[in-house]
Amino acid sequence: MHSGRDIQTANPSKKAVKTTRGRHKVQEALPISVRRLQAADIDQVVAIEKEAFSPLWVSSPFKRDQNNKRACYLVACFDEEISPEEIIAENGVESMDQAEKERGPNLWSRVAGRLGLTSNNVDGPNADEAFNIAGYVSVWYQGEEAHITEIAVKETLRGRGIGELLLIGSLKAAIEYGSKVMTLEARVSNFIAHRLYQKYSFKSVGIRKAYYSDNREDAVIMTTSPIDTEEYDGLFQGLQSAYLSRWGRMDIEY
Repeated sequence: MHSGRDIQTANPSKKAVKTTRGRHKVQEALPISVRRLQAADIDQVVAIEKEAFSPLWVSSPFKRDQNNKRACYLVACFDEEISPEEIIAENGVESMDQAEKERGPNLWSRVAGRLGLTSNNVDGPNADEAFNIAGYVSVWYQGEEAHITEIAVKETLRGRGIGELLLIGSLKAAIEYGSKVMTLEARVSNFIAHRLYQKYSFKSVGIRKAYYSDNREDAVIMTTSPIDTEEYDGLFQGLQSAYLSRWGRMDIEY
């Protein structure tokens, strides 16, 4: 499945990896973890997808494919104990005055607009859950290949390690599923993405000419070395340790 977008498990069992580093953090970690997509996440994921891929945006059928055994949707979400106010602050949204805070449930509708969310369920008692998604990744399993179709992080939260955490989660899920390699496409001009993927052994194996419909830009086809080998396991473990050392925590449930 090819999305034609620049990407910024089927196995029902869940494997959790929860670690934190006690020493001084090189960079401050967000209170973010990765888990599988839930129905309540879909409106937020669609909003992030639209933000990331406009003008190419055509909504993916997340609801239809949520239980598809050939698809894996993972989301990066704020920890449950993090308040909406703290999430608003992390998103860089201006603090609201006390008068706004005292107006009640409609506050959440206004905040949703500021965050670019489109959920119809931001009012009422579930407001604490309305702003918890920071990014997502979608993976399709095709034979022995796991193919990343989309990976996106909310614009105000980019550069905080979320995209790499989603990539780690997708690789873990693919290895658990039994995939032999992982593949993706990226714009030829997206050098930041190239560097991240290359860390995880993705290599350019070809070009899709005029792949992106917005400007006819070519896409680089990238694929990993075999991910089911001891050699890759050693590389992958080292990269996870490096991520943990840099960001101070890694919480993944796949």
